Amino acid sequence: MKKLHIFSIVLVFLFTSCKNQDWEFPDFKYQTVYFAYQYPVRTITMGEDLFDTALDNEGKVKVMATTGGVYDNKKDITIDFTVDNAMTDKIIFNPDGGEVKPLPSNYYSIASNKIMIPKGSLTGGVEIQLTDDFFADPKAITTHYVLPIRLDHVINADSILSGIPKAGSLRRKAVTDDWDTAPKDYIFYAIKYINTWQGNYLRRGRDMIVGKNGNNALTQTQSRRNAYVEKDEVKSLTTASLKNTILPLTFKDVDGTNINCALMLTFDNNNNCVISSNTTGVTASGKGSFVKKGDKNSWGNTDRDVLYLDYQIDMQKMNVSTKDTLVMRDRGVKMETFTVAIKP
Repeated sequence: MKKLHIFSIVLVFLFTSCKNQDWEFPDFKYQTVYFAYQYPVRTITMGEDLFDTALDNEGKVKVMATTGGVYDNKKDITIDFTVDNAMTDKIIFNPDGGEVKPLPSNYYSIASNKIMIPKGSLTGGVEIQLTDDFFADPKAITTHYVLPIRLDHVINADSILSGIPKAGSLRRKAVTDDWDTAPKDYIFYAIKYINTWQGNYLRRGRDMIVGKNGNNALTQTQSRRNAYVEKDEVKSLTTASLKNTILPLTFKDVDGTNINCALMLTFDNNNNCVISSNTTGVTASGKGSFVKKGDKNSWGNTDRDVLYLDYQIDMQKMNVSTKDTLVMRDRGVKMETFTVAIKP
């Protein structure tokens, strides 16, 4: 009996001593600051998406820096930085070969010349306000302009990850062959935008087609609607400008070959649009409206944004009268990066 009592005490001790403990890891010897990515693409997303677009709709972005070497940042870190357009000299996009262009100075303003990483956080940033000149530039809808920033000095961290240059190299930030250890103290922050109506839509509707110029065999009425909206045709609308969106369409010739054309949707401030042709040799007219949460109990049993269109198209072989319902599926925005090379 005495042995059983002693055994019970041992078991209690073992179980109590096995209580889960919080993991603790020591910090590294040095605390550093750096940019996590050297060549990110930031897509300003007008309208709404799954992520917060409040900053986007103000025409702003936030360039973020990171601190490393610690698990818990115990100090407010201040980093001085410079916008250094010279870093883009003779640098091209890889593999297409287009020149990397620094964002023109009249296209933006910077809230500060310092990046702050607050105590308790491992990241911090500085806001960039884009101007009307940026949004008026047709190139701003593509990966064309970058904001080249270099970190210069840090307070309350040990160092900036500035890389280790090769002996005798020119120390060009974006030239891999100049470095034994690549620098992470710079960023080519590419900025582009999409307008409120760009996205991937689920399309249903009706086409009334009348053949012309001897193409009577094309005359027909086509109904486009599946039992479930998520099975409808996916149609991708793209940005032409801040208020203009392109809708690509495809019709079939008598031999089954594609007849392609595109429509231009020009929106006002109330989400109404007028429709015209964006294809030479084709005329079009019509109107439409974009309604927030207008498609009730749509796919996923959720109210979805919807675009209602009513238009007519006059082509060489046919006239088409169409009523379209396009239900927003997604905005198509994803994480992007790019690579660079030195100009030959």
